[in-house]
Amino acid sequence: MNTGLLFCFLGMISFGLLGAFSKAAERRKCDANALTVTLFAWATLAMLARAVASGAALVLPAKAAAVAVACGVCGAVAYYAFQSSIRMGKLSTAWLMMNLSAAVPALASVAIYGEPLSTLKVASLALVVVAVFLLFFGHRREDDAQSAAEGSSVLLWVTLMGIVLLTNGMSAFGLKVIAAWGLPESLQPSYFALWYAAGMFIVAVPAWARGVRPRIREFGWGALLASLSIGGQIAMALALARGMPGHVVFPIAVGGSVLVVTLAGRFAFGERMSLASTGGVVLGLAAVVLLSVS
Repeated sequence: MNTGLLFCFLGMISFGLLGAFSKAAERRKCDANALTVTLFAWATLAMLARAVASGAALVLPAKAAAVAVACGVCGAVAYYAFQSSIRMGKLSTAWLMMNLSAAVPALASVAIYGEPLSTLKVASLALVVVAVFLLFFGHRREDDAQSAAEGSSVLLWVTLMGIVLLTNGMSAFGLKVIAAWGLPESLQPSYFALWYAAGMFIVAVPAWARGVRPRIREFGWGALLASLSIGGQIAMALALARGMPGHVVFPIAVGGSVLVVTLAGRFAFGERMSLASTGGVVLGLAAVVLLSVS
């Protein structure tokens, strides 16, 4: 097998396991606040170590630092909302929403940088709208079928999904911004170190104010999730470095992770979906692939 293609599939598995093990951590009663903090803390240390090992400058230009902080906050809020949502909704739906959020920076690129709105991009954005509608409608039907004792709240779930859709997409938009400024790639480890550190603090400060402290279980699960997140990013970078085109790397790594998480939700966690939710996942997967190549 082509080495670049192998790294594509390793990225798919890493990202897919990130979603699946997030659900496993929820089943082990990990606190969403503490888990987010430890995940971002481990990732911060890893990125700092990478920056030091590569000899990269640890101090970013002020405007790049501001972007890193803003996008890191978005990333932490997105993961916290995702982790909170899987207590009351389907894992596959929440993970798909994390990936459909790519529509937000796509629209921002059109508005800010004047990127052309191609037919393929319009089609992908239309699929996002239809998929989100079906997922929301499907969740409502599934919630109506649940017993009142389960305490599911449609309004809270919809709010969390809306937060995921808006914040996760914008968390990655900073890379587009700093690339447009012409900042060297050698600054990326330092950028991500600050990105993760900002995300860690935005969740840790209010959590500590409420007396929430990470336990051993959150430190362990956080380390695992951080390694999977970083591993997926590295696998995609290695695939691209070995000549694999982006229109192959991103659909396999990102779109494939949705399939992995959907299968994990069904067979590992026994999640059943309504017909509307199933249709939303299918259309959403198609939208993720189109967003990756448009």
